[in-house]
Amino acid sequence: MNWQKIAGVSFLILFLELLIIRLLGTEIRIFAYLGNLVLLAIFVGSGLGMYFKKPLPLSASAVLFFLTAILTTTKYILRTPRFDVKLFSGISELLSPLSESYIWQTLYTFSKTGAVFGLLLTGTILVLLAISFMPLGNLLGRLLDKHPRPLIAYSVNIMASLAGMWAFQLFSLAEFPPLLGLIIGLAALFLLVEDRLERYFLVAVSLITIAAVAPKISLQPYEGPTTFWSPYQKLTLSPIYPTKVQLPGGYYLEVNNTGYMGLLDLNDKHEASASAILVKNRFALPSELEFLNQYTLPYHFKPAPENVLIIGAGAGNDANGAIREGAKSIDAVEIDPVIVRLGKQYHPNQPYQHPAVNTIVDDGRAFMERTKNRYDLIVMGLADSHTLNSNLTNLRLDHYLYTQESLIQARKILKPDGILILSFEAPRPWIGQRLAKTVTDAFGYQPIVFEVRSDSAFGWGGYFFVAAKDPELLPRLLSEKPELTNFIKGHEKSFPPLTINSSTINSLTDDWPYLYLDRPRLPLIHILMALFLAGTLLVIKSKFLRSAEFNLPMFFWGAAFLLFEFQNISKASLLFGLTWQTNMIIITSVLLMILLANLVAERKLLKPNLAFIGLIGSLALQLIIPLYKFNQLSTIAKLIGAGIILNLPFFFGAIIFAYWFANAKNRSAAFASNLLGSAVGGLLEMVSFLTGIKSLLLVTIALYILGWITANSKFGKINKR
Repeated sequence: MNWQKIAGVSFLILFLELLIIRLLGTEIRIFAYLGNLVLLAIFVGSGLGMYFKKPLPLSASAVLFFLTAILTTTKYILRTPRFDVKLFSGISELLSPLSESYIWQTLYTFSKTGAVFGLLLTGTILVLLAISFMPLGNLLGRLLDKHPRPLIAYSVNIMASLAGMWAFQLFSLAEFPPLLGLIIGLAALFLLVEDRLERYFLVAVSLITIAAVAPKISLQPYEGPTTFWSPYQKLTLSPIYPTKVQLPGGYYLEVNNTGYMGLLDLNDKHEASASAILVKNRFALPSELEFLNQYTLPYHFKPAPENVLIIGAGAGNDANGAIREGAKSIDAVEIDPVIVRLGKQYHPNQPYQHPAVNTIVDDGRAFMERTKNRYDLIVMGLADSHTLNSNLTNLRLDHYLYTQESLIQARKILKPDGILILSFEAPRPWIGQRLAKTVTDAFGYQPIVFEVRSDSAFGWGGYFFVAAKDPELLPRLLSEKPELTNFIKGHEKSFPPLTINSSTINSLTDDWPYLYLDRPRLPLIHILMALFLAGTLLVIKSKFLRSAEFNLPMFFWGAAFLLFEFQNISKASLLFGLTWQTNMIIITSVLLMILLANLVAERKLLKPNLAFIGLIGSLALQLIIPLYKFNQLSTIAKLIGAGIILNLPFFFGAIIFAYWFANAKNRSAAFASNLLGSAVGGLLEMVSFLTGIKSLLLVTIALYILGWITANSKFGKINKR
């Protein structure tokens, strides 16, 4: 039946979309920071496919999914006199100098030839992705056009998309590798194809893909480097093979193929032997040794504390340090459940098995907002995830953790004599300056800042930012501890007020949380990729789709919808945490609102004019009501109240969309215009880099108004039945 095919192709588009975004972000790491561009390329491809009236061969998608698998697993080596990189997997190295937003562990060596080549490779991947989804979009558009009841067909599309999204999440929770998902996607394509020759071709491509990627798929742990797939990232666990005599035993954990953390055996025997080597090699003075262990250092400021909170607890090194220093109760908060599990299974000192440790799998900011406990010491470790939280925003998992509002909340949950110790790596001076300024703004005075390094004997070290709730506490404490005072003076790190292009380094706030962007600006790499997508779209339109209908109201509606959805995920993250559960709940709520709106439109319970008033009114309400007010409510009240306020515009907007879609002369063209508009709305999200997140709401309102005006003018009416 027609609705079954609509369900099948809708399910497959969402499932493969999320799967490919994850695979590319893992194996070609630049896409972990540009994941929304991958999503937008897929939107463009799906939309363009709907413009073609003749069937496009689904086997073309099979070939390109196969290429995606090959490009992300094969190590091609490119050598020139200027650089030596891996093709595709080396794009991050080529483009990182173009990115004003710092990318961890990439070589900062600029080559004009390399940058141009990297942009061409990135553009090639985006074009391949768009082309690979064109046959799927083409099939969906033709099915929607044929269905006698358009809103029923659209509702089936929404429900199947929702199922595809949750299927991918369950796939991720089961820790299956994305390459396995591509093989499943090829099998699903087989069910959608009716032509016999195409089926034979699909079988051949599937067998070749399985043969190519099967060696890369591991479902069972084995001795040596072992890969695990968490809801957020690819994790690779490897035994430590000492290259220096002072290195501890244990394991290294990589995230998305780059160094991330250690599971370190920091016992008394290792501490004694490593300390002797550091002194012998003249790396440290004997008087400095007791302060070089970054995991026990906080307890020189607060000995044997009653209550400790560790944010970004990782696999357990910080918890182990707290146990060794006599902490009575330790709340260890880590967002990634697989990292916690690996810590419980593999950490040599087994800190998460200790009765004093309470492990909490949650977003650190959300936990601080909810907890009723008060702490003697809060330890904030380097929480960067090397990846984005969501492919619908430009936020990383740690962005809201280091804002003024977050640190003010940390100050609130400290006891009167409590201390915050924030450790971080500052590979650029402006990162250190920004953190120092943000801590200063949150606590009201400048923190103590110093550097700790142990030549990897006790971890990788970093910069420590120390502030107390009582401004007079730290001077008094240091006056009583001359050894600690001398160590801090000897390793003090000064981050003087810096300017970049005459702009003073700004603090981090919930409205502008971009820790790794040097200053408010539109990043060059985002601009270049946006111009590339727009240029490609114009070329395709002029060369292949000259006579294709373009529904301007639907275009604006799509742009406003996706831009608003991006904002909602950011807002919900502030209320409920920057976790995968938050993303899924928000997106699910949006799709359920659309289904409810379809029902209202099908039964004509609310006219479009009234729906538009409700849409603009509900958006204006978000401008008036401060988001932080919801955090003052109980969990249930916050869930209900924030859920209604945040999602009500989707309901009213979807009612209007349903009326337009049902009455469109060419439904596939209307849907295509909406998808292309969504791509533009996604690109507009980068405006928040320059102006902050709140300003996007004004842009959203402007787009909805433009859509409404064009729908009620000659530009919109020509596309109606």
